[in-house]
Amino acid sequence: MRIFVIPITRARWALHCHPVNAVPTRMTKWAAKASDKWSKWAVYPRDTWRGRIYTYGESLMDRIDFREYFLKEIPTKSEGAMVRKVDIVVPSLLNESQVIGELRLLAQRQIPYHGRWMKYCCYMLPVSSLFTLVPIIPNFPFFYNLFRVYSHYKARHGAQYLQHMLDENSYEVVVDSELSRWYQGEMLPQTSTPDSHTVTGGSARAPGYSSINHSPELSDDDQRTLESGAPLLEDPPLISDNDISRMAMYFQLPLFEPTIRRARHQIVANLSKPSQ
Repeated sequence: MRIFVIPITRARWALHCHPVNAVPTRMTKWAAKASDKWSKWAVYPRDTWRGRIYTYGESLMDRIDFREYFLKEIPTKSEGAMVRKVDIVVPSLLNESQVIGELRLLAQRQIPYHGRWMKYCCYMLPVSSLFTLVPIIPNFPFFYNLFRVYSHYKARHGAQYLQHMLDENSYEVVVDSELSRWYQGEMLPQTSTPDSHTVTGGSARAPGYSSINHSPELSDDDQRTLESGAPLLEDPPLISDNDISRMAMYFQLPLFEPTIRRARHQIVANLSKPSQ
């Protein structure tokens, strides 16, 4: 199992867990099946009721804290989480004690938080079950509450295993040389793989930035965030969405890009000041 710590700014990091040989349980199979059915609603036009519900549902998903998504990625004991060693992959920009301290603090805070909210969502299930107004329309409040129960359950167990791993010292902090070169000012090639040790075709750039004009690219979401508020604070983003796509190609992990991209968008949004 590998945990990736990707600095979005110098003080804020995105997190991603890539489990190895995780065994799906009945609950995870049910969640995957429900997610697959939900994703099929993406084909409906946005001016239809299904399309509007899907768009609103996706906006709710994007508001969920990216750290909760990270903790959900950590497999539970029933999924084969009890591995001997976990690699924590970081760039040389970060030091080991800082990374371990932040992960330990995250686990300590999130265990009681998700346990408490899992109970609240369970209490709301009987109430939300009464929201069936029209028989042909699914009870979305009930299904969303059910999803939040599962989400908090998974995140709580992920935080518990993260704390156990740190307490037992069953981890190794691995400084990825190619990832470090990225933050030091040398761009990874699009054809790089984790097995390659050479970087060719890189362009010189200022340390901490990904584009040749010495400033990170802004996605459409970032631009809308800035237009609705003040300029970014003194802690600017170090990487762009384009950088994240190329990192995902380098690590060859399909879930790396959406996870890190979601975290980056939330962090950038939090960095902008609200309009006066």
